[in-house]
Amino acid sequence: MNTQIIPQLKQIEVKKDPFELKHFYLEEAILKALPIANEIFDSNAKGKATYPITWVKKELTEEAYEIDAKKEKITIYAKTIRALMYALFTLSELSLANDDKLKEFIVQDEPSLHFRGLSDDISRGQISTTDDFFNIIKKLARYKYNTYMPYMEDTFRFDSIPAWGRYSEPVSKQEWKGIIAFAKEWQMDMRPIVNLLGHFDKLSNIEELQPLALKYEDGTVSHVMDPKNPKVREAILMMLDEIIEVFGEGVIHAGGDEPVDLTKVYGHDEGGRLFIEHYTFIANELKKRNCTLMMYADFFAPPWGDYAVPVDRAKELPEGTEFVFWDYAYRPEYPFVSALHNQNLKMYISPGSWTWKRFSCDVKTCYNNTKGLLAADNGRSLGMIMSCWADGGDTLRELAWPGIVIGGNFCWSPASTYTYEDIFNLYHASFFGFTEEQAQLLEPVYHHDSLIAREHEHEFKNEMFNNPFNPIAFKDKEHIAVIQNAMAKAKLDLASLHPIRNMDAFNALHLTVARASFTANKIANLPHKKVKTIEEGIPYSKAALDLAAELLQVKELHRKLWFANNRNSEWELCAARYDDLYDQLNMFARNVRLRKMFNMHI
Repeated sequence: MNTQIIPQLKQIEVKKDPFELKHFYLEEAILKALPIANEIFDSNAKGKATYPITWVKKELTEEAYEIDAKKEKITIYAKTIRALMYALFTLSELSLANDDKLKEFIVQDEPSLHFRGLSDDISRGQISTTDDFFNIIKKLARYKYNTYMPYMEDTFRFDSIPAWGRYSEPVSKQEWKGIIAFAKEWQMDMRPIVNLLGHFDKLSNIEELQPLALKYEDGTVSHVMDPKNPKVREAILMMLDEIIEVFGEGVIHAGGDEPVDLTKVYGHDEGGRLFIEHYTFIANELKKRNCTLMMYADFFAPPWGDYAVPVDRAKELPEGTEFVFWDYAYRPEYPFVSALHNQNLKMYISPGSWTWKRFSCDVKTCYNNTKGLLAADNGRSLGMIMSCWADGGDTLRELAWPGIVIGGNFCWSPASTYTYEDIFNLYHASFFGFTEEQAQLLEPVYHHDSLIAREHEHEFKNEMFNNPFNPIAFKDKEHIAVIQNAMAKAKLDLASLHPIRNMDAFNALHLTVARASFTANKIANLPHKKVKTIEEGIPYSKAALDLAAELLQVKELHRKLWFANNRNSEWELCAARYDDLYDQLNMFARNVRLRKMFNMHI
């Protein structure tokens, strides 16, 4: 019997006698305590139910459970309804992993980390429909996350500040309340992330909100709010009241990451003082409202850049402030982890799903980053928050699921012994019902851009929307045929696969292949240096027209998949990138072969 599921079980003992889960039913006590319990088994085999699954309350820790599975009775031991639900998910996953051919077993399992959250960026790309939010919550529960944290720069509709998110289709308070109520049915907490200093760039372009932005000496609007402006504090107070009205008392994550402009304008000493003063104000206001401040730690422990202040200054914030240390790189060491712990701070670790500014999840880097960061932490933090970012705005959020599931495994079991190959195969078995052989067909889809050399992890993707009037700058362009051939094969391989579940995430891989293929064709067929003669340019004209036609097909696939699960918000921006490139390709095609325009544009 295969005992490998996600997240990895702490302890399982398999016995001899066989049984099939499809012959079991949930006793009334379970259904009364957890009305959604039957939905947990939607993907499992169905049969004549003869034997009971029972729940016995036992004084275990809050999320610990035990299962004693016998061929004619399955007993779950758990103290809480949430732990009961986790036990049911384990039964479901073991059944799926074995085509329901099980043997009697005993499981003892519990999480190593109390707080297991997903930070979901809904501000720089897609915003889910209500139904899609529901589906995300159900999937997170299956992989034993306990907290869903939507990241909202401009996607919460504030009644007190109507201009906030005017062009981003923000979610209303009433709708958020409905999503929170649904999450509660699935034993999932929801806590908000609302950035109350930096990443203000979208909002600072709105007329009524621009006065809240910090300005440079020349009047240029920055990407942070101005902590010296009293109007900023007035706005924050109104926002906090509305956020707490919806999400309730508890931890409120108030951002604070990457306030680069703050120290550019004021310098590190004054910028540091203003940052600490600003978040001290927020912490104190939250305390008045029976809430706790959570914030990013990078202003004191930066994974990149020169905008931070010394790590020991984090202690100047009010006692009890909770810090989230993020670092999404795969490194041999993570020295800031110990540096922050040495300050005796309340701390959470945050790796990344590795889908931002990419056509797909970099599954291997995500695995190494997550496992490495948790190993460096060595159980010292209060929990883990998997960060799922949408920088670039055009990568489908459905592509993040490999990284999210990796996070689910390691925040439950940071010492998990699963290798990268184990995780890769287990994800595809659990999520789609694929065999190991089928899963391996998808390896080049996720890692297409590492098949040849690259300057950095985003180099290949960035080439897609580069202006064709600029010569191709991709470093390893001479070997681009490797990616072209791999994506041609991947297209055929995808057509041969038929997932049993989670079709939306699988369909998103078709877009990965389409966009990677287009980009590889663009690199292969447009000039790598300045065109010097009309004769030299004529073949590039046809190539540009062919690429323009291909681009329209890619855009239509992207549009179709975008709206399958998401609202209109941000699609206009994404579509504009396609439209601009389409126009540029056609303009290039005209200019590169017409003498009159040749010298002007080429």
